[in-house]
Amino acid sequence: MKKLSLYFIAGSILLATAAMHGCKKINSINNNTVVETPYSLYFSDTSGTLFSSTDGKNYSVIFPPDGKPCRSLITSAENILWSKDSLYYSTNNGVNFNQSFDSLVWLPGRTVNNVNINLNQSMLINTPTWGNRVYLANRAIAMNTSTGPLTNLMGLAYSDQNGELGTWNLENSYNKDSANYGGVGILPVTMVSFTQLTNGYLCGLAYEAAPRTATVRYVRNFYKSAKDQIWNEVTSNPDHISTLPEWNSSGNPLPPHLGTGTTDTSFFTLGHLNNRLIAIDNKGEYGAWYSDDFGENWTQYTGLPAGRPLLCVASPFEAVALIGTDSAGLYIYNNNTSMWQQNNNGLSKNLIVRNIAFKETIYKNGNLQKYVYLATNQGIFQSVDGGNNWVLTIPGNYVSVY
Repeated sequence: MKKLSLYFIAGSILLATAAMHGCKKINSINNNTVVETPYSLYFSDTSGTLFSSTDGKNYSVIFPPDGKPCRSLITSAENILWSKDSLYYSTNNGVNFNQSFDSLVWLPGRTVNNVNINLNQSMLINTPTWGNRVYLANRAIAMNTSTGPLTNLMGLAYSDQNGELGTWNLENSYNKDSANYGGVGILPVTMVSFTQLTNGYLCGLAYEAAPRTATVRYVRNFYKSAKDQIWNEVTSNPDHISTLPEWNSSGNPLPPHLGTGTTDTSFFTLGHLNNRLIAIDNKGEYGAWYSDDFGENWTQYTGLPAGRPLLCVASPFEAVALIGTDSAGLYIYNNNTSMWQQNNNGLSKNLIVRNIAFKETIYKNGNLQKYVYLATNQGIFQSVDGGNNWVLTIPGNYVSVY
């Protein structure tokens, strides 16, 4: 009986020990290292090559160079959407690409220091919370105004089938829709940028399709609260321009506007942090601004380099805001000081940061590993600590990452 008791005790200890480690290994599989939900990272270089990676370090070429640089790159469900001279899509992970849409917004001559700022990641956006509706910025065209209504007033199109050919629709309704204007200000406008806030609101930034005077185009701000709602315009009119009587008569719009006495020297694109809207000037004249009311009132940020083109803005996991610059590296927003500060740990100070992406890996034990990526003129950089420290993982000259 004593021996049986000893065997029983020994067996109980072995079972307890196995139970303690059972959460880690099942059939010799370690759940701490087994990936349950992987990610795919796509990036493109200046030669028009498209790459894919599942870890940000090892990669494969999925589309060879064609001499046409990428302008923006996203995915929608299983499709890859890739804008160059036209928008192309792939339903088979890049094995084949077909033209999806051929009238993308294009602003001739928009270059700064030989960098084409038509490279604009936010000209194309997927909205998962809206059933993966895709919006893109396309050419605003005013059709016959004497014999029929204006069409393509807002310079945007959308697809509810993941950007596939033949599924695009124009979206023109906003505010007080009228026969000639469709809302508050003079149309058409050229939509150039989108971002979706954490509350689900989609915000769009547009420029007037033609200058209001010889030197000034107004920057126009729009938002919509749901997929099936119309757009609302919230552009301010502090100069009390008589042709814009319904615009907010106070407020603070993005520059330039008539009251500033400046010329048309900006090219703003959008980002956000949680429900705060962020606008950056890709041409470098006016820096970065923020709005907490969808773009009705704007306040300028401090801490960014003066006169420096700001090429991209992102908020990885809504925890931090990052801005990439032309030849001044990366800037991170300091919540304690409400200022931007340079953050080049592992980066060169004169780096050109063209695009920012973020991904996460979910392991079988429920743990998460979050990654942030930069597409730069020196390569793909990876951060595993929310953008504080960086490591070069893939050398090259890249323009977009998603």
